[in-house]
Amino acid sequence: MFENSSRRPHPRPVRPLRSCRDFWTRTPYPRGCLVACGLLSALGTAAQEAPRWSLRDALAHAASHSPALQARQADRASASGRLTGARIIAENPTISVELANRRGPSGSTTDRGLSVTQAIPSIGLRRSRIDEAKAGLRAAEATWQHDRHTLATRVASAFVDALRSREHLSIARLEADIAGDTLVLAERRLARGATTQIEVNLARAGVGQAERSLQQARAAYFSTRSTLARLAGADPTQPPEPGGDLRLAEDDPTPLQALVREARRRRGDLEAAANHEQAAEAAMRLALAERRPTFEVGGFFQREDGADDILGATLSVSVPIFDRNQAGIARGRAMRSRRSHQHEALTLRIAQEVATAFHDLAAARTAAVTLREQVLGTLEENVDLLQRAYDAGRIRATELMTLRRELIAGRRAYVDVLADAWQARIALDHATGRLSLPTPRSEESSS
Repeated sequence: MFENSSRRPHPRPVRPLRSCRDFWTRTPYPRGCLVACGLLSALGTAAQEAPRWSLRDALAHAASHSPALQARQADRASASGRLTGARIIAENPTISVELANRRGPSGSTTDRGLSVTQAIPSIGLRRSRIDEAKAGLRAAEATWQHDRHTLATRVASAFVDALRSREHLSIARLEADIAGDTLVLAERRLARGATTQIEVNLARAGVGQAERSLQQARAAYFSTRSTLARLAGADPTQPPEPGGDLRLAEDDPTPLQALVREARRRRGDLEAAANHEQAAEAAMRLALAERRPTFEVGGFFQREDGADDILGATLSVSVPIFDRNQAGIARGRAMRSRRSHQHEALTLRIAQEVATAFHDLAAARTAAVTLREQVLGTLEENVDLLQRAYDAGRIRATELMTLRRELIAGRRAYVDVLADAWQARIALDHATGRLSLPTPRSEESSS
């Protein structure tokens, strides 16, 4: 997704500090060097131990290890169990055994009896139960697919956030490096008598601010990686390193109305809403069927000592005079109306989500292209030109620090606008139902 997303040129990544020696030679704070070197060494060790994920790796890991996704499988199993129960005849036969002692003037006799009865549901009752359970199972399957789609969207969004934080950390490292070089230049000019102690103090304050920004960037980078690991079902205390970059994605020429039609065809939540509406319709038919008379048929056998055996049959009919399932029918009508309106509302909301994401993506792409054209040259080259001008006395320290901040802020803004463009693209893929988790091998083999 991010490795080969565009062929357009893009500014090369900022240059991070490579080693403790590199940090020592470029940082003018002797007392902070040991601490900083320890932090850099720890960060380098963690980076070597942490796995490197592409977006495809993150999605595959989420498909197989996400606890939240695995917990939702119980809904599918429950809906399947309801269908199994609907297909079974709900009423079991009843067997009765009778024993009676008859006493008379001629003595006592024992009467024995055996009867079997079976309730027969009204016409269409079992069929309505099966239709309702089938629609519920289809809704659970569609909801499951939508859950996979939603999780894929969250993982992709977290992946972009991790890439954004990684680039911000790289810029913060370079900012700390540049601040150290600026302090060295200020001290050199002070030794030549070309500046004052005030400019040296300003440069030293800039070093402190850059170090603070670096620590904040490190914390933010770990936080976004930890979020990515948690969503993908990995250990958030040892999060992976995101691979790839934030180069601008290729434009999607698909028109808006075609995207809306695609969303209506692909969105799992819309399919689930349609199946919930069908289930409500089947439940309504079930409520109507339950008001019809029910029948009960049976047979019996009786034997009396010294008398003839008796074999017969029975037929019972319930007469719905008082309870004609008025409450069940009213609830069924209300649920049917509710599901119908929910389906309609979701259809409109999906169209709005697609339209909003479509225009957000267009605006983000325009902003990214505009800012890319304005950010000319690399950050290192522009700062190097400023520092040479400062060393030659053509600009003052305040001007150097102001322009340096502007250049670094511009680079951060460019990283943000690239990440925003990718987030808008992910939002559009979410709205149209394009983005989903890969199918785990275990599910492929079982299917």
